[in-house]
Amino acid sequence: MSEMLIERQFERQKEALPGAFEPRRDALAAFLEKGYPTRRDEAWRYTDLKPIAEAELDSPAAADGRTRERVRARLEEIAAGAEAASRVVIVDGLVDEALSPASPGEITVTSLVDDERLDRFGRGTAGSHPLALLNRAFARDGIRVRVAAGRAATAPLEIVLVASGNGRVAQHPRIAIDLEPNAALDVVVRCVDLDGAEGWLNAVFDIVQAEGSKLRLFRLQEHGERLDHTSLLSARLDKDASLVAGYVDLGGRVTRNDIDVELAGPGASADLFGVFVASPGRHIDDEIHIDHAAPHTRSETAFRGIADRDGRGVFRGKLLVRPGAQKIDARQSSDNLLLAEKAEIDTRPELEIYADDVKCSHGATVGELDDEQMFYLRSRGVDAHSARALLTFAFANVLLRRLEPAPLRERAVARVAGGLHGLVEWESFR
Repeated sequence: MSEMLIERQFERQKEALPGAFEPRRDALAAFLEKGYPTRRDEAWRYTDLKPIAEAELDSPAAADGRTRERVRARLEEIAAGAEAASRVVIVDGLVDEALSPASPGEITVTSLVDDERLDRFGRGTAGSHPLALLNRAFARDGIRVRVAAGRAATAPLEIVLVASGNGRVAQHPRIAIDLEPNAALDVVVRCVDLDGAEGWLNAVFDIVQAEGSKLRLFRLQEHGERLDHTSLLSARLDKDASLVAGYVDLGGRVTRNDIDVELAGPGASADLFGVFVASPGRHIDDEIHIDHAAPHTRSETAFRGIADRDGRGVFRGKLLVRPGAQKIDARQSSDNLLLAEKAEIDTRPELEIYADDVKCSHGATVGELDDEQMFYLRSRGVDAHSARALLTFAFANVLLRRLEPAPLRERAVARVAGGLHGLVEWESFR
């Protein structure tokens, strides 16, 4: 049934899809050979895509004046105090130029509608990243970001992905980022909805970093309860390149984040961290793969999850060290907090090592709030609700405080603290 829906949607939309048609048709055919991943697939063991696969979804339409004003008001709310000199706003998967200020000279942003980078996820991707094939088949718009050799962007590039609520829309934006040798860029990604938005956001971030380049990418996802979110961040790092990526997931009905990093050159490094709050009715799944393909590479992965009532979280992290990739330093941790009896978090760190001169470690914890810490706060006059909220916030803030720039961090802190019963005065924890 779900594959028939996809074929029907493709037939309805194919006349409006820009660029070459054949690669889109081939991507769809490759996807249909296997279909949506199911819980029988090991990488999707804990996540059910039926809410997405069986939904009748609309194609995106360009924002009208009223929608654009609503988006503008939402941007003012979520980005108060943030620099907006370099911003790309993508509404329902379509770039809105009227809401996107011109980028500074260090950053070149071009359309990705008919670009060869769209075909980087081809038929061979069907097994590892099947939803990237749907992105290739249905993508209506996207951007390619370039920073020239030796240049460093003076301000972060902000990318805002907005669901407008104009129908149950399937969005498939593609963002490609190319950093030339010794280039540097900070990227802030915000995922937000207008009131009542529903549908599916299926985003692909395709990153290629040349020798010595530096990228920092921080993403805050705060969808409403009727929007599903799937995303792939695929990054290839050459010699001495570095990537820092921080994810915070606070919303969405079903959320699945795939992060796939190849450390392809000696000296390359990746530092990944994330926080998720699976509040009631939400399912959040983080799937992290780091491929140490070259010697003298380094990676660190640290994720923290919180689940309340019937919320569910998933973390699966895999470190692969290839033959000949000696002198590797790789660490991975997944720490999780359950706030209710029916809350659930599944965590599976994995190591696959084919070299013998390496330093690799992984660890995972799932537990409840510490009774001794609760007793300490209660004995000093803190009521039970506030004590519980303070300890939960402190658990998340270990990683939240690494977010940059400050307005993004403050927004994340406010949202996390605001969702914890009993913790009102969040300002003192910034």
